[in-house]
Amino acid sequence: MHKPNIYKEYQKLILPDFEIPVEIHHEHRRSARVSLAHQKAIVRIPILCSASQKEQHINWARNWIYKKLTQDPQARIKYVPRTYEDNTTLRVRNTDFTLSIEYCPNSAAASGKRVGTHIKLLIPESCPPFQRSDLAGKLLSKIMAATYLKGVRNRVEEINQRFFQKKINKVSLRNNSSNWGSCSTSGNISLSTRLLLCPDHILDYIIVHELAHLVHHNHSSRFWDLVASVMPDYEEAENWLKKHGEQHRW
Repeated sequence: MHKPNIYKEYQKLILPDFEIPVEIHHEHRRSARVSLAHQKAIVRIPILCSASQKEQHINWARNWIYKKLTQDPQARIKYVPRTYEDNTTLRVRNTDFTLSIEYCPNSAAASGKRVGTHIKLLIPESCPPFQRSDLAGKLLSKIMAATYLKGVRNRVEEINQRFFQKKINKVSLRNNSSNWGSCSTSGNISLSTRLLLCPDHILDYIIVHELAHLVHHNHSSRFWDLVASVMPDYEEAENWLKKHGEQHRW
């Protein structure tokens, strides 16, 4: 019978040129194990190990992770946080936006707004430096979702009317890093705001993919045949996402 985790702790592994969040699982096991999950590493160690043994396990995990990510630069991208700096340019949907960031000493909450192609972010000065880029990314995702939602909805409707003629209940843009899109049986289509950073044909492919799920709620051969009938070169989009997708994130 599977024995549950006893407890977890959270750290950051400091590697030679970047940091990676890590969950340390203290479990009923005899040996240590390390794995790479989405945007974090997971290290499993025996619950009864001593402090010195724990340190040895963490050092072993650090070396394993660094070697793994050095050998695979594409995999490494997802663990290196994107940074945002004042007065830089951000390209979204073929438009260049100028970004300004102000750190406010008397503010407890972050906010952002867009005026034309200028985006201003207000971030509390009390926000720890390692959290600022993540917070800026969430604000930018929200602002860009509001900016482009109508256009994306129109594109979904256009493709739907041309190829599928299915009933759509709702189209939304969400800051989702676990997938590019989803489709519920009730006709709710959710698309990741990361697609706003991708080329047009990639957005179209994910729209086609999710609309096809209104016909086939699976990934059967019939589903892929339907996708191919609408977009014969869809495999090129799939390969692009595998190769470049992790670079396109907030």
